[in-house]
Amino acid sequence: MQSQSQYQNLTPAQEKIAADKHRFRVIRAGRRFGKTVLASLEIVAKAYAREANIIYVATTYQQARDIAWNTLKAIVEPIALSINESRLEIKVKNVKGTSSLITLRGWENIDTLRGQSIDFAVLDEVASMRNFWENWMEVIRPTLTDRKGEVMFISTPKGFNHFYDLYNQEGLDNDYKSFHFTSYDNPTIEDIETELAKARLEMTEERFSQEYLADFRKTEGLVYKEFTRENSLFDDSVKIYDPIETIAGIDFGFTNPTAILTIIRDYSGNFWVTDEYYKSGQTDAQTAEYVANQKFN
Repeated sequence: MQSQSQYQNLTPAQEKIAADKHRFRVIRAGRRFGKTVLASLEIVAKAYAREANIIYVATTYQQARDIAWNTLKAIVEPIALSINESRLEIKVKNVKGTSSLITLRGWENIDTLRGQSIDFAVLDEVASMRNFWENWMEVIRPTLTDRKGEVMFISTPKGFNHFYDLYNQEGLDNDYKSFHFTSYDNPTIEDIETELAKARLEMTEERFSQEYLADFRKTEGLVYKEFTRENSLFDDSVKIYDPIETIAGIDFGFTNPTAILTIIRDYSGNFWVTDEYYKSGQTDAQTAEYVANQKFN
């Protein structure tokens, strides 16, 4: 078991996250950044500060044990009142003279948290959690209501799934704050530059960028690897100047959807995809009717 002294100092990146006061913090970080240590330190600090009910949730119950249990026990040992190895629960004393409860759970059995009141939750490896939005809205979010509970969402990206949307909640809700750090931001890893340089040679660019740089990447099936959402997507505020023609790109299907793209070509040689038709079970006649009603040149 690792000694408590190893957890006393936060890295500068970890300190930035720990100092933030937003209710919902979304941490997008590369492998070995130190996410579990940071989460464990926050859990223990909040359990000691007042009487609190705190949960740590990994994708499975076994992963909760494998990832965080030993780290958490090492930190909490000086204030632990009881440790239940089978239930992954720790009761600790706090400054109020009462006790707090820390519980580890797996996302696969998230329904067991219904009806509880939670002060602080850590959701670890969010990108791998199935049915995330449904379980967040129906199970986790209601447990935070009466105590105005806080949440730390932690993950390395996994394509552009629900974690991508969660990371962008910062622009929609003032309760959210998002952080992005890479594996290079952990100075405690010995010779980090050399180790990651070797990993870069062994992995595809997309995999390395996702796992170590915590970039949102589509790692499989990408035809044009130069495509990025930042450089290739636009919103309604962008004006298309000097259009030459409007054309269509069609991929016929029936069981698999028929796809039709509306494309504007401008004088600068740019092609702008402005609309998409994507439906299953469409006959050739229905497809032709849609195309006939569009203003293609």
